[in-house]
Amino acid sequence: MKSSLLAVLTAGTLALSVSAQEDRISLNNGTVIDGVRVTSFDVRELKYSKGGSSESVSSDRVAKLELGKFSDVYRRALGNRDPDLLLTMAREQVKAKNDLLGMAGLHRAGTMFLDQGKAAEGVSALEEMQKAYPEGGLVPEVFRQKFEYYLGQGAKGAGNAGKVAKAYVDTAQGNAWPSGFSLEGDFFGAMAERMAGGDPKEYQSKLRAISSNAATNSPTIANRASVQLAHSLRETKDADGARKIYEDLASKNGVDVNSRAGAYLGLGLLLLDEGVANKEANRAALLMFLRVRLETRDAWPSLQAEALYNAILAADKWRGNEYGYIMARCRGVLFNEFGSTEWAQRAKQGR
Repeated sequence: MKSSLLAVLTAGTLALSVSAQEDRISLNNGTVIDGVRVTSFDVRELKYSKGGSSESVSSDRVAKLELGKFSDVYRRALGNRDPDLLLTMAREQVKAKNDLLGMAGLHRAGTMFLDQGKAAEGVSALEEMQKAYPEGGLVPEVFRQKFEYYLGQGAKGAGNAGKVAKAYVDTAQGNAWPSGFSLEGDFFGAMAERMAGGDPKEYQSKLRAISSNAATNSPTIANRASVQLAHSLRETKDADGARKIYEDLASKNGVDVNSRAGAYLGLGLLLLDEGVANKEANRAALLMFLRVRLETRDAWPSLQAEALYNAILAADKWRGNEYGYIMARCRGVLFNEFGSTEWAQRAKQGR
């Protein structure tokens, strides 16, 4: 991590402009705002026009921004899954002062590098975005992507994950960012402590508090904290308590993709626990793990990787029709797309 991580966030707010186009804004309560023109996006608010009127939304409520021109501008790099080309093209957009496209391109290049296991290049691209747009609306993604990367490393990444979480909270509070960002940092901090071997009861208490505090204004954080609470309850043998949370999130409308993926994963793990001598339970677990891949493809890589790893285990325990083919396909995707995760390493080591 570079020492300038916090310092570059102190510059004044940028108004990031974009030419007329149709964009889409997804909020963390499940609302989707279509057919708009985003006029600015900084770390405090996103402004847009629709039908001749101007509107705005607090940036901590924005779950996803899809720019209408993004795919056309970066088509060649995206089609080839080439983060180096994407980075070059993004720099051209920054130079041309197409700021929203430039910021989004640098961010996508960073995440693509990380997805391909190129951590140094990924962090460098994200920090380049942060330097170019110190208070741009995607700056919180720098913390999210770094945290997700360390999360995928398991226990060995706990220390760095904790540092990222603390930096996120300090930056959000020190620069008066909307409250949802510091809540997210608190959530990351709780997860990092658990990764490092913290007490499960204390962890559960923190998650309940975070979920309660975030329920009204930050439902995404509340849902993700609830998923982690259910995981912890399952690990401490409260299967009924865990199942209730998982089933609620899996069936509820407006749940973010990571929370839904976590719920599917948890339900699969509960079924796998039951399937010691139950072929149908193992088959049901396999199908639940595959839902993570098929229905929540945009979920965090660590969730995708964990689901694929457990799908391999479930298929092997099931031993039904074409189970070997299913195992091979899941193993291939795990190694090719998520090869740097702890789950890929476990599968390679046969454990």
